[in-house]
Amino acid sequence: MKCGLFYVLECVDGQYDRAYKEMLEQIQYAEELGFGSVWLAEHHFTDYGSMPSPQVAAAAISQITKTMDIGMGISILNFDNPVRIAEDFAMVDILSNGRLKFGAGRGYQPIEFKKLGIPMENSREVFWEAVDIIQGLWANDTFSYQGKHFQLDDVKLTPKPVQERVPFYYACISPETFDYMVERGAQEFMCTPTLMVMDELLQYIKSTRDRLLLKGVNPKIHMNLQMNIADSPEQAIKNVEKEMEMYFDRVLALVPGARGEKAAKGYERFAEVAEQMSGPVDVGMLNDAGIVLLENSKAAVDKLELVEQAGVDSLSCWFRMGGMEHRKVMKTMKLFAEEVLPYFRPTSAPVQKIGQ
Repeated sequence: MKCGLFYVLECVDGQYDRAYKEMLEQIQYAEELGFGSVWLAEHHFTDYGSMPSPQVAAAAISQITKTMDIGMGISILNFDNPVRIAEDFAMVDILSNGRLKFGAGRGYQPIEFKKLGIPMENSREVFWEAVDIIQGLWANDTFSYQGKHFQLDDVKLTPKPVQERVPFYYACISPETFDYMVERGAQEFMCTPTLMVMDELLQYIKSTRDRLLLKGVNPKIHMNLQMNIADSPEQAIKNVEKEMEMYFDRVLALVPGARGEKAAKGYERFAEVAEQMSGPVDVGMLNDAGIVLLENSKAAVDKLELVEQAGVDSLSCWFRMGGMEHRKVMKTMKLFAEEVLPYFRPTSAPVQKIGQ
């Protein structure tokens, strides 16, 4: 299982120059430590996330790294013209010498749709048209398309990606989405334990993998997980309690139905979770449910082995959450790299477990 970093990059104090600088420094340090990837999330209009154009950040990262995969977790296809998205990320693939892993989703925050003047109600059908167009442009010399929302006539993409096929990850966080992806025969998935607790999510990952193998598809599955590693789970919880309370307060105020309004069709599950998690955030409960990983090194290895055994072959570690201080992020990255990462690197000899 390849381990990397994840950034939504909350910037509560509005000092974006500092936030971007620290992110780039952390990514450079992560490559030195042996992390294999970095994944970026697109968000708009709030201090929850400060990467409205993750392709810009990805281009910058491509120039300060040499080996790390550069993943999107995710690019929101509904918020731009799919031809422009295909062009931008083709450039990223070239600049990174073929290190792009493209992750796609349709977005879920009503405020983003509203301020961009985009309806949520038809987001799923717009998303799938955009998927067809991006993949068609990357795979063909010229591409035409006649859909309900987009029409193209002999479009030639310049430039084209370096990779013959860019890995195309679909965001899956609900049982319904997993089932739909199986129907489409998708090859790459991206998931996180939010709308499902970890045990339920791992069951769906196993089931999805088995169902796709029967269809002749060997899927790649990526997981994103908030975490902190310390000498004890109690210390790990203490390390991030303030930041996690800040994070969940913000995100639960942004999901569909959070303000009591009716969730748009196709987003009902978000509203259900927002209602279930209303009230003060209990970080210990989140850890017990596996929604986050706040443990000592040995327990972290044990729990992540279960994730790997379920079929997850790449993991992004969300160390910088809730605007966590730069020095704290660097410290937990180093600890993870020294005490957890070695168990998930290819090796010719078995690694002795912590405590054995």
